[in-house]
Amino acid sequence: MSRVFSILLIVLGGYYLIQKRYRVMNTILRNPLVRKYAVRVLLSVPSIKRMMMNSVFGRSQKTIYQ
Repeated sequence: MSRVFSILLIVLGGYYLIQKRYRVMNTILRNPLVRKYAVRVLLSVPSIKRMMMNSVFGRSQKTIYQ
């Protein structure tokens, strides 16, 4: 019975986090140290870094050749 209750709480907690994900993310990232660490971790992933740098500094192929 305790195991079923634990699983039910995990499912309900996951559902709540999905429904309120932006509010939870804003609450967590309100702390400057956590925000700095999160940005550092995200930019250490090469594909995310490339995608972000292209969106900030790069141009799409359509705008270059038209």
